[in-house]
Amino acid sequence: MFKKIFIGVMTVALLAAGSYFFFASHRQSLFEDCAFCDPEILANQTFYEDDLVLALYTYKPIMPGHCLIIPKRHVERFEMLTNEEACQICRVIKKVNAAAMKAFGTGSYLLLQKNGWEVGQSVPHVHFHYIPRKVGDRYSLFFLIKMYIVNLGSPIDPSEMHEAVQKMKAAIATL
Repeated sequence: MFKKIFIGVMTVALLAAGSYFFFASHRQSLFEDCAFCDPEILANQTFYEDDLVLALYTYKPIMPGHCLIIPKRHVERFEMLTNEEACQICRVIKKVNAAAMKAFGTGSYLLLQKNGWEVGQSVPHVHFHYIPRKVGDRYSLFFLIKMYIVNLGSPIDPSEMHEAVQKMKAAIATL
């Protein structure tokens, strides 16, 4: 029984990975436009802003509380950040974590940052994924698979986005 489940899970993982790399050649066109420089996206998803950094709720969350921390200035790769931007991003990650703990009852989190479309960077703007987990969640194969297939699904609806952004705004305002 375990062997069949393992083979099934591996098949799904290989299909997901295969489709990702198959479509990777088409991803280059995504670098022509930057979603994180789009005023409409920023208006709908931003819950924190300072002089250097923005925090956004992602439109396809892996888990409730999944956020993005980005520099305000358009910068494509981590090594292109100024020292001030890099330090401020770290400060904002701490704020986002404290806010997510209040708003979503989270306890642990994963930070993910990619540089270059060859490793899966889908938006040509430095961004840190803050992916929270709740106390008691186990690190599981399901979570890893969900990280890869979430992009195949639909974005959350505008009312869900608005609710999540408002939760995070309220939580971060109390810090």
